[in-house]
Amino acid sequence: MKLNKIIENYVVSDQIQSDDIASLKQYGFQTIFCNRPDLEEPNQPSAADLQKTAESLGIKFIHQPVVGNAISQKDVADFKSHYVNAQKPIFAYCRTGTRSSMLWALAETSDRPSKEILELTASAGYDLSSLIG
Repeated sequence: MKLNKIIENYVVSDQIQSDDIASLKQYGFQTIFCNRPDLEEPNQPSAADLQKTAESLGIKFIHQPVVGNAISQKDVADFKSHYVNAQKPIFAYCRTGTRSSMLWALAETSDRPSKEILELTASAGYDLSSLIG
């Protein structure tokens, strides 16, 4: 698990395992967003199993699976609602962290200049220049 900070209260990563959640608790995360569909790969832990572990440690878990090349306006609106209402800081993950970065970036387009969004995501290791121009 590699933590990639987009902004102070929003960090993304690749796939996590149940035993990573205790570390996330120690880092102070209040909410986990899972943006990965179940069964995307063999041996991937289910969102339900990770949610059970997270909630046993007092961390809120939100499962909003999306497919990277098919993120809809509804997906973005749902994400923004979750994001605005979630306890922070938020840890979000998918297979590589890209979808979690994309959702944040698309949700921020009405609040931040595109250049700032691209700089923030690039500094975390995600080039979204083809998504936001």
